[in-house]
Amino acid sequence: GNAIVGTVSGTSISFGTEAQFENSSISNSSVTFDSTNGKIVIAYRNDGNSDYGTAVVGTVSGTSISFGTPVVFESAAIASFTPAAAFDSNSGKVIISYSDQANSNYGTAIVGTVSGTSISFGTAVARYFNTVIDSTNNKVVVVYQDASDSEKATLIVGTVSGTSISFESPVVINSPNTNWISATFDSNSSRIVSAYQDYDNSNYGTAIVFKNQGTNLTTTNFIGFSDAAYTNGQTATVQIVGSVDDAQTGLTTGSRHFVQNNGTLSTTAG
Repeated sequence: GNAIVGTVSGTSISFGTEAQFENSSISNSSVTFDSTNGKIVIAYRNDGNSDYGTAVVGTVSGTSISFGTPVVFESAAIASFTPAAAFDSNSGKVIISYSDQANSNYGTAIVGTVSGTSISFGTAVARYFNTVIDSTNNKVVVVYQDASDSEKATLIVGTVSGTSISFESPVVINSPNTNWISATFDSNSSRIVSAYQDYDNSNYGTAIVFKNQGTNLTTTNFIGFSDAAYTNGQTATVQIVGSVDDAQTGLTTGSRHFVQNNGTLSTTAG
């Protein structure tokens, strides 16, 4: 495993000297930039260590890059076409997703924290891979080929909290037999674009657009607060603007509170 720093000038690129980050063969690598710490993180499958999932932190200086000690994030074999790494600037964490061969090839995600030239990991969540960050809604979006559901292209949304990650329910984005799925985030439109090979349509290259719902709360469409917790389909009583809201807890006494975009309250403006 080697890395090299490139410098773009106009329509050309020049390179420094390559640096080795792993002294054995690797099958795949995925690179992301930790903008919080100013570090490069490379995730890869280490063929020389039983195909374990491994990550290493790199520091760029001029046209060179140096590395800390590699850290194993999965002490079992991962699939050769994984992992995929992405950086969540909201939480300041690195998200690595991969296929865990020791666990029925389940897609799995794990949260990494960079400190200096090293990285530490939380507990892996067995699910998914091919990761992109929705920086508008502070969500992790993962697309994958679901082998347990006729190879359908599937998408799932995750939320990072500390060193863990939780996921919502999967959403199928294409019919059976989808291959070579990738995704990226368009910050201009706040949408995810996923591209793939549609096997059931003559292997045509196909793309689909996904948008996290988020909220549409504004200063003019806020109605009020519900007076209790409700689930979908239930009739709710809403304490409208001008009412005394007696259903709140955990507020700061004697302070002005602001409604946030997700409907919660804070002492700072949302």
